[in-house]
Amino acid sequence: MNWARHLLKVLVFLLLSPCLLCLGSGVYIWVHSALRERGIHMGNSVWMPLGPRLEQRHLPNHFYVGAHSAFFTRDWGEHSALWRIGPHWTRREASFEGALLTLTSAEGVWFGLVSKPAPDGPRDARIFQVIRSLDEGVNWEERGRTSGMSSLLAVSSEEVWGLGTELQVSTDGGLTFSSVSLPGARDRIQERLARGADGTVWLLGHAGLFRLSDQGRTWTHEPLREAEPQAGDGGVLAARVEGGLAIRRDSPGEPWRVFTALPHRVSALAVVGDTVRVVTHPSDPFKDGWDAWYHHSEDGGRTWEHTNTELTPHIALYGREWGVGRELLGQLYGRLPGG
Repeated sequence: MNWARHLLKVLVFLLLSPCLLCLGSGVYIWVHSALRERGIHMGNSVWMPLGPRLEQRHLPNHFYVGAHSAFFTRDWGEHSALWRIGPHWTRREASFEGALLTLTSAEGVWFGLVSKPAPDGPRDARIFQVIRSLDEGVNWEERGRTSGMSSLLAVSSEEVWGLGTELQVSTDGGLTFSSVSLPGARDRIQERLARGADGTVWLLGHAGLFRLSDQGRTWTHEPLREAEPQAGDGGVLAARVEGGLAIRRDSPGEPWRVFTALPHRVSALAVVGDTVRVVTHPSDPFKDGWDAWYHHSEDGGRTWEHTNTELTPHIALYGREWGVGRELLGQLYGRLPGG
């Protein structure tokens, strides 16, 4: 494949030549498609092309994968659309008034968060509507409204956490939320929610690691002064430590295991048993490129396989092998639940 990659670089050079712009663009797309027609090897699976290449005006904002379904979202102005992804097609499944900020699923139930203008109050006032689907995204119903929320994490069909200007939890499927008090101020940009070990919920950020249980009534805190936590799943924490990006299982005496020295950040993490899957992207894309890298371990992080996916950083992972992403030209690649 080395000769093919060299040819691809030559074609990129030709693209920059004004006299060959149209010809170069067409040949680039053809060769790039030919190089990827056998899919992308991602550890224990191969991600294949999913349907026809999307037009630039229809490119996804975010991808989401659950136990049975995969979606992408698009928003424009105060409108959003949810598209279902199939092996050979994409289909518009639902539309919403407002910006669809995030999706999350657990036990076959999907939850979403829609931000839209408040009917009363200042022009910049927003309301945050929680929505729920019980049939894998076909039909959606409105649940409760919250204030200042930007992300959700579903732990079960009833327990849903929200993060924004404060930390909140719902125990009735997103109908009502109550505040969870922790030391320090919440930072919806730097902090994130994650699934911890044994049904716990993690709050990761500059303050370190908060482990929450019993719907937030009990919690513990670990400062993590030697690490910058970036993601968590299934009781495994991913962070930047001295020497690179590393993972650590949340058990006493567990060491940090560095899996890459690339100057990257973690954009996705999925853990099932000893299978650990990580997607990273360059911290400075103008210096180090735009391609997302995939890192795969089947022994809890002791040994790794690494793949330059040549996809954009917006990749979603789920379980041992499911996931979806796209290349710059708009072609989706992935391995879908049930596929």
